[in-house]
Amino acid sequence: MKFLCLHGAFGNASNFQAQLGPFVSKAKESGDHISFKWISGRHEAIPPAGFSDYFGRGPLYRFIPFDGIEALDDVLHKLDEFPQGETAEDTIRQLIQSDYGSQYTLDGVRTSIEYILDAVREDPEIEGILGFSEGATAAASAILEEKRLWEEEGVPRQLKCAIFFAGWPPLSLKGGQCNVILADESEDAIDIPTCHVVGSDDPYIDGAMSLHSMCDQDSAVLFDHGSGHFIPREPQTLSELTAAINAMTEQAEASFSSHSSHSDTESISEIRKSIDGFSMLSDDCSSASSVDSGDYGDEKS
Repeated sequence: MKFLCLHGAFGNASNFQAQLGPFVSKAKESGDHISFKWISGRHEAIPPAGFSDYFGRGPLYRFIPFDGIEALDDVLHKLDEFPQGETAEDTIRQLIQSDYGSQYTLDGVRTSIEYILDAVREDPEIEGILGFSEGATAAASAILEEKRLWEEEGVPRQLKCAIFFAGWPPLSLKGGQCNVILADESEDAIDIPTCHVVGSDDPYIDGAMSLHSMCDQDSAVLFDHGSGHFIPREPQTLSELTAAINAMTEQAEASFSSHSSHSDTESISEIRKSIDGFSMLSDDCSSASSVDSGDYGDEKS
């Protein structure tokens, strides 16, 4: 199975390939059944003052644009003062009520999601999607849009599963509006198997938890690496993560009998039994509310 990989804000395909390098190497040790392809976002982005070297070699991009540089500065300020609600959804609602959600534009989000889905359709081997931070939001939004296109227009679905690293909740384009979707406000859901890789010390853990809540709870795996807002690199952690993802892809292949039905999903408890040393979400965390890997090093944007 090939995964389309979407970097976080202020990233690009080449830098994200390097970030995922240890994970990709560990995944390939288990066989050649899994591969990866990287693309860069469409919107060039300038890092905040003082972070020009932090995000790696430029040019840098975003998948989801904000409505002007002042809006971006405002969002970065709000993230520095990240609120804490009683639940993950309450936390995100506080961000939205402080105009976080209004920083997105309908046209900007629509073109970004179309760009991602075009990249999926151009490569029939792509059956999974992977995103980090903002890239996870973009990936989740693309899954929901692909689902909407199937339900409303009969466009066949291609994505069978997803991997989210330190994510945020998705955006919806339903009804000609762009909205942040939260599980306690919407009946919509990501209905394909997902693996949510989170860190219990991530200051933005509520973003990842609100994304998890938007997914089918019978096929959504939570994997806690115990650290912060980044991709794990420790060998033992990566071995356990790879086992979880291999089980997820097997589940996706078995349950995806057609692009129009995901109702035969295997119970997640059976998957957990097959994973030796599987690392589930810690109590502390749960209480808190392109480059083609087949041509490693050849950048494709």
